[in-house]
Amino acid sequence: MKKVLIVGCFLTFVIAGCAQLPVLSAAAPPTEAPRAFPTPRIELVQNPPACGEADLIYNTRFKQMLLVNCVGDPATMTLLTIWNWDGTGWHRVTQEGPPACTLGGAAYDDLRDVLVLYGGRPVEPGTCSQETWEWDGEFWEQKAAAPPTACDHVRMVYDRSLQKSVLFSGLDPSENPVNETWSWNGDNWKLLSQEGPQGRGHFGLVYDPRRKQTLLYGGYGEIVSDEFWAWKDKTWERMDVQGPGNLSHFGMTVDTDAEVVYIFGGATSASTFASLTDRMWILREGQWMGLRPAVAPSPRGGPAMAYDPVRKRIVLYGGFDAEGNKFNDTWEWDGQRWACLMNCD
Repeated sequence: MKKVLIVGCFLTFVIAGCAQLPVLSAAAPPTEAPRAFPTPRIELVQNPPACGEADLIYNTRFKQMLLVNCVGDPATMTLLTIWNWDGTGWHRVTQEGPPACTLGGAAYDDLRDVLVLYGGRPVEPGTCSQETWEWDGEFWEQKAAAPPTACDHVRMVYDRSLQKSVLFSGLDPSENPVNETWSWNGDNWKLLSQEGPQGRGHFGLVYDPRRKQTLLYGGYGEIVSDEFWAWKDKTWERMDVQGPGNLSHFGMTVDTDAEVVYIFGGATSASTFASLTDRMWILREGQWMGLRPAVAPSPRGGPAMAYDPVRKRIVLYGGFDAEGNKFNDTWEWDGQRWACLMNCD
């Protein structure tokens, strides 16, 4: 598993710096009392910082995109900031709350109307968070609940069939890969499975509402993976479908109107980020197909991607290039072509 640790550390160096993690008890609840912070009023800003491996999530109450876990300069971003995208510009929604983290999990629980955050690596070196936070659009609250085993390199989605947030994989505080699936109901974490995909990081995880299943693609464990899995009825199933091939550090989202899944970018090799691509793939009716639009974002890893069902656009923000330089450009895909809307070269 040494390769997992190397790649995990290298990406963290690119994004937020790499440090030895302390060994924590995965079963112990947070020692500090839960905290809550008021949210400042929305401010207009030019752009979020250049960042990679952030999370872009559609909020059904605001009917706008929320960008979280986008960490720019660690020296100036000690607290998590949320931005929203309305199709014309970015706004800073809140800048007080949990410590700023990278490689954590985020999901929007549209039943309870809260944003759920778990884990990640704070900008302070040598730490690994196992905190669970919720934001109701006005206040942040830290939840006093025993956490999952993994603390970073996790992914989360909201499973509407379960009416719970679902978390998979990641690394534990000793940087060992974890192949566990957990659910969050707003009060407690519950271990659902220790079977299915092997532990990994930098994979894609999306929820398909039509088929009521969560889809996982690729990622990095012992090698860059080409595995395709579906989580349904509390069981993982390996999907025998030829697709994008070995891929990690990519963007992935579901167009819920067209009922298709998109993948963009990512790395095909574990040895170097020189393998980053600008390839685009679409999954329609169980078949993957490569797309080659005339205009597209540059080759990159770790772009944030999500679908806006009101504006019927896929929004892509940021990522990083082969040298670790981060992007702050904003792109939209209308189902036929890409358009760069902000910070275009």
